[in-house]
Amino acid sequence: MRIEPDGMVGAIIASESLGLTNTMINGAGGCRSRAQIMMHDLIPSYYPENQKCCRSKYFSRQSRLPCTYLNNDDIIFGTAVKVADGIESVTRVTGKRTLLLDTLGASLICTDYSGLTGSEETDPIFIQSDLSGMSISEGYDTVVSAILSSVKMEEGKDHSVNLLGYGLMDVGWEAGADELCSLLEAMGIRVNCVLGCIPSKEEVLSLPKAELNVLVHPEYSIRTAEMLKERYGTEYLRPSKGAPVGYPALRSFVKEVAERMGTDPAPALKIIDKDAEFVHRRLMNFDRMPFGLHSKGFVIEGDSSVAYPLTVWMMETFGMSPRHIKVTDEEYLPEIREYLDSCGFSDALMGIPGDVELYFVDGMKALQGRYESTTAGYVEIRIPRGRFFDLLDRTLVGTKGCRYILDEVFNGIRRFRCGQPTEVEYRPGYKEE
Repeated sequence: MRIEPDGMVGAIIASESLGLTNTMINGAGGCRSRAQIMMHDLIPSYYPENQKCCRSKYFSRQSRLPCTYLNNDDIIFGTAVKVADGIESVTRVTGKRTLLLDTLGASLICTDYSGLTGSEETDPIFIQSDLSGMSISEGYDTVVSAILSSVKMEEGKDHSVNLLGYGLMDVGWEAGADELCSLLEAMGIRVNCVLGCIPSKEEVLSLPKAELNVLVHPEYSIRTAEMLKERYGTEYLRPSKGAPVGYPALRSFVKEVAERMGTDPAPALKIIDKDAEFVHRRLMNFDRMPFGLHSKGFVIEGDSSVAYPLTVWMMETFGMSPRHIKVTDEEYLPEIREYLDSCGFSDALMGIPGDVELYFVDGMKALQGRYESTTAGYVEIRIPRGRFFDLLDRTLVGTKGCRYILDEVFNGIRRFRCGQPTEVEYRPGYKEE
C-alpha cells in the first residue's frame, strides 16, 4: 500500500504546471474534488475562473481539471463514449489538447483510447503506465516528458539554461524560482525557462534554445532531460550534491553550473557567503542553541535530492546524528548510502533507535507533530502542505531556503532556554592586580 503521494498526484501537478493541456480526470467526481483542493493549495496566487468553462459540463464551472464523472453504468458498459464526448467538449472551450489520466478505478475498465476522436490533433495524450503504482516523481517526469514529446518546439541555441524538476510540488516554489534565477543571473547566466513553475507557452516551446538543462531535482526530470537531449542535443547537469538546499549544496550547485557554462561563480558565491555570515552572527548570539544540537538525533522523510544535502548539512555543520533517512526515490540513494557508511551510520537508512530532536517531513506530519507533547522540532520540506498560505516566502532552495530551514529548526525545538551567552570575554584586556 502506497501512503506517500503517488504518480497520479505527480501527473496532475506536471500537466497543470505546464499549462499546454487540459488535464482530464477519468474517474469519479470525488477524485477530481481531491485534486482540485490540492491544486488550489499548490498555486497560492488567485486566478479568476474562465467563464467559458461553463459551456462544458465536464468542467463543472471550474477552470481546472475537467472530469468524466464515471458512475456504475460506465463501469459496466465502458467509458469510451463519455471520454470521447468529454474531450471534444473541453477542447471546444479551451482549444487545448487533452491529457487523459485514468484513476485506479478507471484503469481497471481497460478501455482502448487510441484513435478516440479520429484526429491526431485532438486525440488525448494517454499515459499507458499505472500511475498509482509510481512515486510522485516518476509520475511527474513521465507526464512532462510525454507532453513535451507531443509538441513541436523551437530550435537553435543561445547562452542560457533551463531549470527542470523544480515546480509546484516544492515548498514556496515562486520564491524558490526567483532565488535560483537571481543567483544564476548574478553570474551572467540567463534562465530561459523554469519549466515546472507555470511558464508561458512561449517559454515552454523555447526549451531547446537553452545550452544546458539544470536538473534541480533529477528524480523529477531525468527522463525529460534525456528526451530533450535525444531530440534537440541539449546537455543536462545533475548536481553532484543534490538540490541547492543548505549553504554547502548551494555553493556546489552554483560552482557546477558556472563551470558548465564557462562563467565565474564568484558573484553568486559572494551573495551566498554574505548571507551565511549574517546568519552565523545571529546564531552565535545564542550559541547555546546551535551547540545544543551536537549528537542529537534527526529524521528526514522526503525526496532523495533534498534528503542528501540536508543530511550532510545537519551532520557536518551541527554535528547531529541521523536516526532515520527515508527517501521516496532512489536517485541519490547511492550517494546517501556511501556518505552514511563513511560516517559510521549505515543503519540510518533502516532506522536507528534513539531520541529525535528534529523531524524533516511533509507539512501535515509537521503540523501533527507540533501538536504533540514533545520538545522535538518539525520542519516542513514537502507536500502535502501544513500551512494555508505563506506571506514570508518560505522556500527550501537558495539563501532564503537556508534561513527558512534554520529558523524552523531553532524556533521549533521547544526546550527551555536561558539565553545566557557562553565563551564570551566580557572584559578584554583587564588583568587582576
